[in-house]
Amino acid sequence: MLKSLKIKYNYPTYPINRINNMRFYNISENISVPSVTSILRHTNESNTPYSDLNKKTNSMEIGNLMHKYLDYYVSKNENFYLDSKNFEIAEFLAKIIIDNFLNDIDEIWGTEVPVLYKDKYAGTIDLTGIVDNQLSIIDYKSSYRKKTDEEMHEYFLQLAAYSIAHDWQHKTKITSIIIFLSLRSGDFEKTIISYEELSTYQDMWFKRLKLFENKYKTNA
Repeated sequence: MLKSLKIKYNYPTYPINRINNMRFYNISENISVPSVTSILRHTNESNTPYSDLNKKTNSMEIGNLMHKYLDYYVSKNENFYLDSKNFEIAEFLAKIIIDNFLNDIDEIWGTEVPVLYKDKYAGTIDLTGIVDNQLSIIDYKSSYRKKTDEEMHEYFLQLAAYSIAHDWQHKTKITSIIIFLSLRSGDFEKTIISYEELSTYQDMWFKRLKLFENKYKTNA
């Protein structure tokens, strides 16, 4: 368990269901809300294809294993381990994040943090805490290549949605979002969006959310 872990909030947990290639968080017995990633996926107007969530690829498994490894590293007094080739890759990618970022964070407030915005949407933040004196949310990405500008734009919208939800649910003021991309080459990229730019992405997110709601009502 990292010494920088300082639990600030009682983060809830929500069961997750997948219906028609869309992820839903079950907030209560009668209320389910779509995930941020599902909303973005179903409102992306580019020609970029998206894989079926029900079909698990090696890259998806590696990403999931990397996230689980990092969650264990931050919050538990035990190591996560699997005897598989994909785990070896995931561990390598996770250690890039640990050595070049995690160990230098001022304070960590939560790992794998579920957040909710009203009855609109929910999602899971990889990490919350204080980075360079800024209240930040952090998202880990793993890849065999650098991401395109379009892909990064979608990631910024994803974290903007999370920041809105965290601020609403816990009465905070997120001032920075960070994407840490760990590459199989051993390189990494850390991208930071400041509060001024974050506000712009939050506005863009609300437009995507409205688009989704209109589409969802039409198809209901």
